[in-house]
Amino acid sequence: MPNVYKQLRETMQKHQIPQETIEQIYRDAETGAENSYLTVIAKMDALLTREQCLALMERQGCCKCGKRDTDCRAFAKENADKPLAEKLALMAGIEHMMAPRLNSDGTFTITMSGHQNGVHTGKTTCSCGAIKKIKQPFSISPTYCGCCAGHFLYHYQNALKVKLRLKAINSSPLNTNGKKPCSFTFEIVGENMP
Repeated sequence: MPNVYKQLRETMQKHQIPQETIEQIYRDAETGAENSYLTVIAKMDALLTREQCLALMERQGCCKCGKRDTDCRAFAKENADKPLAEKLALMAGIEHMMAPRLNSDGTFTITMSGHQNGVHTGKTTCSCGAIKKIKQPFSISPTYCGCCAGHFLYHYQNALKVKLRLKAINSSPLNTNGKKPCSFTFEIVGENMP
């Protein structure tokens, strides 16, 4: 997860979250405790609406450069004239971009699979490197997973050349002890991004 104290706070300010609310969210977290970012997420869940939490977390995300970024941008150029449904079907060919499913309402869902990094004992685990540092057992709000959704939102926007919004965090291994995989639903809110 990117620097919670800086990037997320800046995103809150850009989304016009009242300064008093931001201070409440960070009040107990800036003590430098090992799991302080989990305190931030818990406070967000308590003080903000679900829509606000999703809007803030979709702007986070790690790994927004490098090979995946290059591959997604190349995909956009190679497939510019194809319809959305065909592009989504082809996205599975980009390493680590999963196989998105187009839903009947025009949204699409990605479900992560195969990540085994030692977090939880279920059939799926979290791919977030920051999670490995937390002592088990634990259960984390799905809001935390919005950061990972932000990673995918960024790359899918670049590959599909559309503006996206995180509609839902459907499931996560972090609050199901690995029984359910990470699953996110995105909706298209704008066409023809440059």
